[in-house]
Amino acid sequence: MKDRFSTHTQLELSRRDMFKGALGLAAVAATGGLAQQADAAESTTVRAYGVTTAQLTDWSVMQKSLGITMNYTGSNNDVGVYMQAVMQSGLGNSEDIFIFEGGTQNILGPHGAYLPIDVNQKELTLWSRTPDAWKHSGVVVGSDGKQWGTPVIGNADSFGYIASKIGVNPNGLDDVSWGMLLDSDKTRGRAAFDQTWNYSLPSAALYLKATGKAKIDNPGDPTGEEARAVVDFLVARKKAGQFRTLENSFEQQIQLLTNGEVDIINCWEPAAREANKKLGPNAVCYAYTVEGYYKWGHGAYIASQAASRGNLDNIYKVLNYFMDGEYRAYQARDRGYAGPNMDLGVAYAQAHNWSADQIAELKATQVKVDRKFQKPFVSTTTPSHADAIEDEWQRFLNA
Repeated sequence: MKDRFSTHTQLELSRRDMFKGALGLAAVAATGGLAQQADAAESTTVRAYGVTTAQLTDWSVMQKSLGITMNYTGSNNDVGVYMQAVMQSGLGNSEDIFIFEGGTQNILGPHGAYLPIDVNQKELTLWSRTPDAWKHSGVVVGSDGKQWGTPVIGNADSFGYIASKIGVNPNGLDDVSWGMLLDSDKTRGRAAFDQTWNYSLPSAALYLKATGKAKIDNPGDPTGEEARAVVDFLVARKKAGQFRTLENSFEQQIQLLTNGEVDIINCWEPAAREANKKLGPNAVCYAYTVEGYYKWGHGAYIASQAASRGNLDNIYKVLNYFMDGEYRAYQARDRGYAGPNMDLGVAYAQAHNWSADQIAELKATQVKVDRKFQKPFVSTTTPSHADAIEDEWQRFLNA
């Protein structure tokens, strides 16, 4: 039986419920309700719902710059929970912006939850200078070719490791194979693996493809048969004692790295950064890999109901802010994430007298992301065979 929060279940719900939502909006428009609401005074508060990684640690910096207050409600990175919230809870009636990883626009856009982006909107001043690799990526452009979102942040995820424990260069600059996490006697019993399939199974698929141990076309969107081959491998590794534990939260990632329980773990880069704050500089390295990365990006999507609220100028100001230097600088400094127009982040830091070390770190972040983005693969939250993948993943969890 499918879990009610599963990706597959939410995909099926979307095909039914989003049609209802679109019809509801049409009915309101037919009665003149939207036109009446559009006359409302423009609000200086923009409300957003989305992944916590897109948040600034202090939104007051944006308020000082734009005169706009951000009211941000965080969610985790579970696509099923996110889509349920958007579709069934009517969040577009209260939220102006949704922020999530690429894939949802292929469903929520065409079915009426997202408003198409007007790239010529007067407040979107940075659009023309934003690189195509960001503004036309599969994170913000739908499979229908429409521009459903604008870019926010992105990164190439891999794994954190303690170099002295696994016997690699402690400078953290050498490429390390995913096999060190998944298939090595050096780390057997000292490795942790994320128990979320859309974060872990594709990375294992990438390793198997790169090493020729399984025939897989697209690690980010495997077929059911390919997912079965990946899980067969992971079940064998689990039974061999490779994984000390399966973790399921950002906080647990930090805990496992800092308490000495594991030597290697597939995790978010900020977890390695937080661990180093406790253990000391460079105690944990975040891997450059041999095979590639779990590359992801977050897009900002306008709730379709926002068109009726007379607040689009301020909403677009916020979307533009996500591509500007202030947001870029603070995200890179506090989380290690990059995004479009990183040069504006460096310029912002220089103009605001950030320390030489902080400016150097911003430049290093851009170099790091450029290096990592040269390798595959790009993830998706909505793979074509999600139901089969989920069934196979349950087999791994139950092994």
